[in-house]
Amino acid sequence: MNYLDLYLQRNSMKRYDVYKKTGISQQLLSTHTNKKIEKYSNKVIMALAEALEKTPGTVLDELLAIEKENPAFEAYNPTELLTALEFKYDKIIIKGAYCREIYKLMKGQLSETESMGFELGSAGVATVLAYAINAARDLFSNTDKVTKEIERKVISYKLESASEDEVTIRLKQLDY
Repeated sequence: MNYLDLYLQRNSMKRYDVYKKTGISQQLLSTHTNKKIEKYSNKVIMALAEALEKTPGTVLDELLAIEKENPAFEAYNPTELLTALEFKYDKIIIKGAYCREIYKLMKGQLSETESMGFELGSAGVATVLAYAINAARDLFSNTDKVTKEIERKVISYKLESASEDEVTIRLKQLDY
């Protein structure tokens, strides 16, 4: 899980902002995105503290609290959603106007039972055919790159709940 970006998001900041305020390289920050909190370097903790105007101890305590709660990632736009999908957050909450688009996308997916029946009924041929159709559709589609990536990655998630202003999706593999 990407605790660094989640922590920065909760503090209304991005890695670029930390870079601009402290001079720490964005590359060093990105190497910490998939690490456990206890593996974070002192340099990163110090840079976060400086950028957020907090003490290093406070930053570390807050990061450890986030790690303990295993939170959902909140996305308000396609870029944030793509980030969450790339890091395979267990649960993603899409808020705001963008949630309606994701709701339509998620409702268009086959359920696990329907997918399995389709694949078994076609002896696996349908899976190959579906892949070819999706590849051709992506090739000739005029949607932007971010939207294509979201559509490709959101297949790994299932719709957990939906309302007018919030959609929650959950990683399918957690159910196995």
